[in-house]
Amino acid sequence: MTQMIKVLAVFVVLILYDLQRFIRKKEKGVVFVLYFLFMGVSLAVSMLLAAGVKLPSPARWIESTLRMIGVIK
Repeated sequence: MTQMIKVLAVFVVLILYDLQRFIRKKEKGVVFVLYFLFMGVSLAVSMLLAAGVKLPSPARWIESTLRMIGVIK
């Protein structure tokens, strides 16, 4: 539980620091969308790892995606 709180605290600090820079430089909206997309995925993976959940390898993700769209049978 404390690991999750530490992970959240680090992400909050990073986001606040980056947002200050983004606002000062007046970045476009696409930058914000991509930033929050990557940070959200990063946060989700970090929280799962902190909870002790073993994630499948990226090769399995790619294989299951290809099966889902019908490239691999």
